[in-house]
Amino acid sequence: LDSLLQEKTIFVPLEEFIPLGYKMTRVVEVVEIEEIKELSDTRTCDKEVELENDTLINDLTDVIDSNNIPEAAAATETVLSKRARKKLLKRQQWLDTKPERRAKEKEKRKLKIAALRIVKDFSESRISSRKSLKHTKMSDSSCKIGVVFDMQFGDLMNQRDLGKCLKQIMKCYSFNRRLTNQLQLSMTSLGGSVESEMSKNDGFRNWDFNFHSDRYDEVFSKEKIVYLSSESDCVLHQLEDDKVYIIGGLVDHNHHKGLCHEKATQLGIATGRLPIDEFVSMKTRKVLAVNHVYEILAAVSQGKEWKEAFLGVIPERKGVVPIKEEEESLELCDKDDQLIVGSSEA
Repeated sequence: LDSLLQEKTIFVPLEEFIPLGYKMTRVVEVVEIEEIKELSDTRTCDKEVELENDTLINDLTDVIDSNNIPEAAAATETVLSKRARKKLLKRQQWLDTKPERRAKEKEKRKLKIAALRIVKDFSESRISSRKSLKHTKMSDSSCKIGVVFDMQFGDLMNQRDLGKCLKQIMKCYSFNRRLTNQLQLSMTSLGGSVESEMSKNDGFRNWDFNFHSDRYDEVFSKEKIVYLSSESDCVLHQLEDDKVYIIGGLVDHNHHKGLCHEKATQLGIATGRLPIDEFVSMKTRKVLAVNHVYEILAAVSQGKEWKEAFLGVIPERKGVVPIKEEEESLELCDKDDQLIVGSSEA
C-alpha cells in the first residue's frame, strides 16, 4: 500500500470493494489520490473515482476486512438496482429460514425411516445405512454397462441451469450407489465452469465416480460409444455390457435443440434413442431430464422391461400412457361414434 501511495495511484478491484459478491452498476477502475479533495464522499464516475485522503483509504480497507453484510448493503444501497435489492432480500430471507428447513428435513427423514421399518421390516438407522454404502463399489459390480455424462456443453448454460444439470447427475450418483449391481458411471469434459460448480461439493473427487477432463471420444473407444439422443433414427432394444451410453449434460430449455445429436454425428459416433414410441405415448416432448434417462437405463439393466421402466420413471405430468391402453381407448371412442351415428340414422 505504501509503494502504491508513493506512486499516487491505487487500483481498487470491484470484488474487494464490495464484499460477498455485491455488484455495482458503475465500475471503479482507477483511483487517483491527488484529486480526492475535489470529490465528495458520494460522487462516483463511470470509469474513475479519484482518491487522495489516507483516511478514506483506511475506511475502505476497514469495510473490506470487516466483511459486514448490513454495512456493505448500506454502502451500496444508492447504486443497487431494485432487482438487485430484491435478490439480496430474498437471499437474506433464505438464510434466516435455513434452521427451520433443516428441522423439517430431519423430521421428514425420521418419518420415512419409520415407514420403511413398518412396510419393509427395515431395521437399519439412517447412519448405518449410509455407512453400508461405503462397502459397495462400482468395480465389484457384475454389471459393466457404462453410463457417461457429457459435460462439454457447460459454457452454453448459465450458472442456474448448470447447477440444475449437476444436481440431476448427483441424483444419478446417489441412485447408483444403492443399486444391487451398479452401473459404471463417468463424467467427461470436466473443466472450466463445470469443475468450478462441482467444486462446491467438497470431496467430490473421492466419490465412486470416474471423472475425466477429456472429451468422451478421447476416453473411450468409438466402437463402444452410443450417444443417446431423441433425434436418432436407431432404436435401442437392449443394453450391452461392452457399450458406453452417453447422456448429454445440457439443461437448455430447448434453446439448443438437436445439438448433442449433431455433435455426435460430426464425430462419427453411433447414436441411439430409447424405444419410447414403441411402448408408451406421451403428450409432451420426448426429451427427458438427465436423471430420468439414467434411471430408465438402470431399471432395464436390473432386469425390468422397457415399458415398466418408462411407466415407473417418466413423470406423470408428461401424460405417459401405455400404447395398448391408448389403442383400446381409441377403439372404444370409435365404437361410441358408430353407435351415435347409427342412432341418428335410425
